[in-house]
Amino acid sequence: MDADARTSGDELRLARLLLPELAERLDTVVGASDAARAERDFDAWLDAESDRLGERFSAAAFAVLDAEAGAQFSAAFRRARALAEHVGIEAPEPEALIEAGLDPAALADAITEDPTLEPVLAPYGLGDLVWRELFRSTGASGAAGGLVLATEVVREFGRLDAVPDPSTPRVAVAGPDGGRIEWTFRAIPAGERPSVLGLGYAHGPHVSLPEMLALQLGRLVAGADPVDTQTFTWLAGTLADGGLAARHVFDRSDDVVRIAAREIGNQGPHLGARPPIG
Repeated sequence: MDADARTSGDELRLARLLLPELAERLDTVVGASDAARAERDFDAWLDAESDRLGERFSAAAFAVLDAEAGAQFSAAFRRARALAEHVGIEAPEPEALIEAGLDPAALADAITEDPTLEPVLAPYGLGDLVWRELFRSTGASGAAGGLVLATEVVREFGRLDAVPDPSTPRVAVAGPDGGRIEWTFRAIPAGERPSVLGLGYAHGPHVSLPEMLALQLGRLVAGADPVDTQTFTWLAGTLADGGLAARHVFDRSDDVVRIAAREIGNQGPHLGARPPIG
């Protein structure tokens, strides 16, 4: 949606009252005959200011953290805002998650102890079609259809698309179709290989599907190396009445993320878990 659609005439009039000097300068530059262009320029400026202030508020929420942790957390929120804007939903502000129970200091301490951890702000409830479109349209993969889902995963996608731990702090926003989207902020082991290898699904806890997709999408868009190019990661939530669980891998041959399903007792040296923190 463009700037003209986002800002109403009433909002522009209010902004002119609050910032009369800027409004006067714009009108002087473009002239009375170009009032419409003045409003468009002013509208674009307001959008830019909104983005800038949003960044400032995020930084303020993490001011108690050291510089490195604060930068990591702020980057996670920037990635989430970009994802949210693409989908047409809102991403939560850090203050909302803190009010819901998030402890940024404890999360930062965990990341300091384990540098492989990466903070991830993930949305739950988008559905499989939205995620597949995200991987296609963001240019995260050179192949058409950068996310491939097994039939079992598509059939019960909702079981994987929900916050797995009821104690996890979350913030709800309206979804693109009027539904409910929940956001969580946790630290995920983001090494190339799972932090726990060689065990079946019973050895959790496990990263959720939205967290794994958000983590991988962020890395691909940024041009960073994807994780799980030679390994598989179990995902939280079981399928087929508890007999199957989903697993994640990045397929180098097709440059796509694949989510397949395997029996929960399946194990091997290249299959494991990325236990989340938070």
